[in-house]
Amino acid sequence: MKASKFLKLKARFQEASNIVVEAAKEISVVVEKAVEEVVQESKPIVEAPTEEVKPTKKKVVKDA
Repeated sequence: MKASKFLKLKARFQEASNIVVEAAKEISVVVEKAVEEVVQESKPIVEAPTEEVKPTKKKVVKDA
């Protein structure tokens, strides 16, 4: 392979590599924003209690 052809191929490869790197950066930004939106919109797994349980005054009687 001639040196000039090798240098052209190397330049094309470098350009393609730069494009892939930039695309990966953009994808990571989009995914990060999407994850933040999902986290903000999601409900907690354990919800806060809506009522307070009040103890009763009945005594527990054991069966004899």
